[in-house]
Amino acid sequence: MQCVPSPSRGLTQPERVEISSRRLVEAAAELIVEKGWEATTAAEIGRRAGYSRAMVHARYGSKDAILDAFFLHDYVKQLSPDPDPDATGLQEALGHFDRVQRLFSEDQDFLRAMFVATFEGVKTTSPLRQRVQRWLQRGVDKVEAGLRRGVDDGSVRNDVDIDRATSDLSAAIFGAAYLWTVLADGYDLDRELGYIRDRFTRVYGSPAR
Repeated sequence: MQCVPSPSRGLTQPERVEISSRRLVEAAAELIVEKGWEATTAAEIGRRAGYSRAMVHARYGSKDAILDAFFLHDYVKQLSPDPDPDATGLQEALGHFDRVQRLFSEDQDFLRAMFVATFEGVKTTSPLRQRVQRWLQRGVDKVEAGLRRGVDDGSVRNDVDIDRATSDLSAAIFGAAYLWTVLADGYDLDRELGYIRDRFTRVYGSPAR
């Protein structure tokens, strides 16, 4: 998790708000990994971030509201960005592997929190469930859109079953994520994502590319 400098008297009020909000979100991420979202209290998040136990309610109104800020964190948004007009369709579809690898190199703690939150969203009663479903569906939709664009631009084979390929790519990345989350240092996520990406390039990419 990245370190955030303590607020000082030289900062403006909006800057203080931005720093405290980021601290609260990153504290929530740490606690998600340690004990899960539902077992985490708002008071624990506030104290972990270096503030009072009432800070979460003062800033967000409720503990669950901080989840929206979590899914709007820069790192989360980086995993599902807008399409790059300069990329081929295949590059766009496989870009999720590249972005997870980049976040893995930058902040493994936050990446692990994202995956733990995703798996906790399996429970039908979890406040994470709908947020996770929306986030995952956006990612799946972008993989599908990239593959379809790839057929049009020639980077993806024109005989590829798009629905099957979309499911294949989506399952592979979250399967790797699950193994890394559970096995930690016993699973080399960066290496495995590279292998998976290369395999998909061979399987779905046009020979001309």
